[in-house]
This record gives sequence, C-alpha cells and structure tokens, in this order.
Amino acid sequence: MKIVKTIGTTIAVVIVLIFVIIAGISFFSAPDSSGLFGYKGYTVVSGSMEPKIAVGDFIIVEMDPYDNVNKKDIITFQYNQELVTHRVVDRTAEGLVTKGDANNIQDQGFVIEESYIGTQKMLIPYFGYVITFLQKPIAFAVIVALMGIYLIYLYLHPSIKEEATE
Repeated sequence: MKIVKTIGTTIAVVIVLIFVIIAGISFFSAPDSSGLFGYKGYTVVSGSMEPKIAVGDFIIVEMDPYDNVNKKDIITFQYNQELVTHRVVDRTAEGLVTKGDANNIQDQGFVIEESYIGTQKMLIPYFGYVITFLQKPIAFAVIVALMGIYLIYLYLHPSIKEEATE
C-alpha cells in the first residue's frame, strides 16, 4: 500500500507542477504581455509548419530581441490579429521574410519589430491538445473528481507507522 501511495503522490505532484508551469506560461502569453520569465507558450492550430511542427503541438517561444533573429529561425509573430509561427527565409531592410515549411509561397508582407513576438525554443508534441481539453469545463470537473477520489483513498487507507515497543 505504501508503494501505491508514494507513486500516486509523486505522479500527482509532477502533474500539478507541469500544469502550473504551463498555465503560468499560457496566462502570460498574450501578444502584448511580457511573458513568464521571457517565455510564452502557444498551441499550434494549423499545419503550415508540418512536419517540423504539427497541429496540436505546444511550442515555447523565447522573447529574444528582434535583432538576434537569423535566417532559418522559427519565429512567432502577430499578423492581422492572429498569431503565426513560421520560418525566417530572409532578412531585408523592410523586415523579416517568413514562410511556413508546408507552404508553397512566402508569407505576404514583412515581420517588423512591432509584430515580432519571439523565437521558438521548445516543442512538446501533442501537448496542445491537452491544453485545449483542459480549457473545457468538463476537463476541470474530471480533474477535480480524480483528485477527490485520490484524497478519499488516502483518507480511507492512512499509513500507519507501528513502532516496536519493548
């Protein structure tokens, strides 16, 4: 029984920590926000960067200075009130030229410093689906129910340390 409790507690702590970190990053991920410790997180909703970045992946973007962006970097920027993550194919005096890996043509216009958000630093495959699911009310109910069941289990099966008395 003690092993089950230890494993259950460890898994619960790890899951809670992961979700707290991701929730913190997501909370501070609005285009105008300063991010969380210089990072923002986004769920990918289009296949324009496949196979490198697929629909449902979760990307962590570092808010690097605009001047540090190089050719072949994958950047996130705002275009027509939408967030886009594409690869830089050229750097010109007008701005950055971008293109999705799965697209046949370059993006229209240039990415300028005001629309630039950051450079992609980490990718968590399929985790965007989890984030999207957790934003639904039913997911919150399921998580609360599972945590409640686990707490009831701990209450009904407390660990008893017997001390040998002589």
